[in-house]
Amino acid sequence: MATMAVPLSAGKHAAWEEWIAELNGPRKGEFDDMNARLGLTEHSAHLQPTPDGNYLVIARHEGAGGDSFLSNMMASDNEFDQWFLGRVADLHELDPAAEPPAPAVRKL
Repeated sequence: MATMAVPLSAGKHAAWEEWIAELNGPRKGEFDDMNARLGLTEHSAHLQPTPDGNYLVIARHEGAGGDSFLSNMMASDNEFDQWFLGRVADLHELDPAAEPPAPAVRKL
């Protein structure tokens, strides 16, 4: 299982909520397919408010593909995967061509 905490870009809370609603609604089948293809049995995102009024997204990728999920996603030419990666890049101001952020290291 890989877990990572990624800041949500300022002013992107409403857009993030809309994206999550899309993944849980009209694009759920494509989201489930992506997770299965990339070896995830569980893919969750938790929204954590921060004291400064911003948000942190804690993402968990469970399953055999958990540790390689981001690198596999970045190498994929699947249309949905590219759309998903583009939304992640926009909402979190990440460069999809850059090295994926390191997962969190469990300490306790």
